[in-house]
Amino acid sequence: MIRRLLRIGVLCMAALPVFSEPVNVLIVDGFSNHDWKRTTQLLKGILEQSDGVSVSVSTFPGLGSDQLETWVPAFGNFDVVIQNCNDIKGQEQWPRRVQLGLEEYVANGGGLYVFHSANNAFPDWPEYNRMIGLGWRDADFGYAVTLEADGTAVRIPPGKGQKTSHGKRVDALVTRIGEHPVHAGFPRQWVAADIEIYRYARGPAENLTVLSFTRDEKTGLHFPVEWIVDYGKGRMYTSTLGHVWADQETPEGMQCAGHQTLIPRIVQWLAGNETDSELPADFPTAEARSLRPVPGQKN
Repeated sequence: MIRRLLRIGVLCMAALPVFSEPVNVLIVDGFSNHDWKRTTQLLKGILEQSDGVSVSVSTFPGLGSDQLETWVPAFGNFDVVIQNCNDIKGQEQWPRRVQLGLEEYVANGGGLYVFHSANNAFPDWPEYNRMIGLGWRDADFGYAVTLEADGTAVRIPPGKGQKTSHGKRVDALVTRIGEHPVHAGFPRQWVAADIEIYRYARGPAENLTVLSFTRDEKTGLHFPVEWIVDYGKGRMYTSTLGHVWADQETPEGMQCAGHQTLIPRIVQWLAGNETDSELPADFPTAEARSLRPVPGQKN
């Protein structure tokens, strides 16, 4: 406990991210089995502490709303779109015009950040499955990916293995693969706080690169934590980091100093900008997680 409190106290020594060029971000939300309102607030708080980034929100009006017929997020006005909707309950869907708008946006060079539970969304939308590469899907839906200890990817065919699942949230030792710009200066391993380890996320897995992985204690296998997909001229990033549930007063997955370091870097990279390379003083180690308050929120 003493060590954890000391690491929280280092927040004042953490350098704020520097955006080399202005970045306009759009968060699309409105429905999820997770706490989408709180997720959006936390994301805005983390991103808006940096000079050079502005965040707008477009919220799905809801089924039966008079505004639904005219709801079309202006994707093309933004450098990065953060997708924060999840229809896993099967109740709400984006209108087809909005789906087509996102497809065109990413294919023509836009940056798409599929945030945590949004990876579970829209299994019946073929191009969304291509954009995210791997998602929360049935066992026969598509390929899954596991990793060897050295980071070598192993493709699991449809019907082999299991459907997507996860156990209890854990503090997980994450191992990064290669030298991707969002990980510049990161240690090879670091402890991510309070994450869900997705077993057998599945999908087309086309043009997909796994950036990091962790070990699942139940199966003994290594599964992806972060991955990216090239879709047309655009880029997509998703991860299992950042769980926000309605009963979590202070979501530790968003307090994680490692995750808070990643979020602005992901936005920078998706926008085609240079990413920061300076590591904050409170970044977690391979032995211990590190928590910090979320800007603008009571923690």
